[in-house]
Amino acid sequence: MKNKPVLFTNMLVNMGIGLIMPITTLYIHRTLNKSLVTAGYVLFCFSGAMMIGNLIGGKLFDSWRQKPLMYVNGIGVVTALFLLGLFPQWPIYPVLITLYGLFLGGLNSAINGYIAFLQVQDPNIFNNGYWFASLGMGFATFMSGILFGISIRMVFFSSTVLFLLTTLLIRLSFKTIKKHPVTTNQGTTDNGSRHALGSILIICLVMVIIWICYEQWNSNVSVPMVAKHISVPKYSLLFTISTVEIILIQPFTTRLFKPSFKAEKMRIILGLISFALSYLAIINTGSYWRYVLGITLVTFGEMLALIAIPALLNRFADDRNRGTIQSVGSFAGSMGRALGPLFGGYFITAFDYSWTFLGMFIIHLLLIIPVFMLRMNKPK
Repeated sequence: MKNKPVLFTNMLVNMGIGLIMPITTLYIHRTLNKSLVTAGYVLFCFSGAMMIGNLIGGKLFDSWRQKPLMYVNGIGVVTALFLLGLFPQWPIYPVLITLYGLFLGGLNSAINGYIAFLQVQDPNIFNNGYWFASLGMGFATFMSGILFGISIRMVFFSSTVLFLLTTLLIRLSFKTIKKHPVTTNQGTTDNGSRHALGSILIICLVMVIIWICYEQWNSNVSVPMVAKHISVPKYSLLFTISTVEIILIQPFTTRLFKPSFKAEKMRIILGLISFALSYLAIINTGSYWRYVLGITLVTFGEMLALIAIPALLNRFADDRNRGTIQSVGSFAGSMGRALGPLFGGYFITAFDYSWTFLGMFIIHLLLIIPVFMLRMNKPK
């Protein structure tokens, strides 16, 4: 397996994230004694700051030096988390968690931009990166509750150490990327640029909608489950099942699809079908096994579509804009995650769960049409 230091870095970043995010709402609501609405606003500020960091980080990756950019954002994340460990009280908590989101967005974009350059020589790096990220996220999510039971400071200080190791690994193992100048013959024409921009916007729209719907699993799906007398631990178990499925199955899906534009487009289409069926599976059910089927279909959607999207975006990039284009994809994902609970709550209140899930089933199928029509304007 190539580029192991980069893959381990990706794993450490996701471990750092995975320690904090599962307990954020719980900490704000139960420990800081703030309402769930307030917790929602704090998470929205975190996501908004992360989106800004995504865009700034991607743009600077293309126009500045890559490793110093990672150092600045890595140190920013470490500083914010260390201060959160020292001062986890209100009102400084939302300020620091927002600052953490800003630097985390910049760091993620810089690492994704770096991976996008490596993909030219290592076509499977996005697949391998997602596997390592899932491994780290799964372990950290498990440890999060244990550390939170000891102390919230233990959560923040543990995450601080992980991001400190991340920054150190970048310093010792990442090499400076040599960008190849794009000549007039290599560059796109005005028509080609417009075509690439249109394709990127379509892919990002798909990403936003996937994540808006996906976030229902992290927020609103638990409500009808509990109403049908399915326990909260069983709800939490769904995400453990998903992580185990990714770790065990993803290496095989990677072998089924050789890296190419057609294969990546097909993966997104199959992923959209799998996501669509996951919402159909949980309409008006009290069966826990229907929810297990649903989360399994979501997991296959992840392994097929969400891994293929960064690779497909990279095919519309060159050495002048790989970081920027990856950051736009990250921005789209962050936007979907930020809007998901809000949109889900609105539609569920207006129409109920069954109609909302049916709508998600239909919209995923409709997204297949623009994805199917995607075309490459120039060889990669």
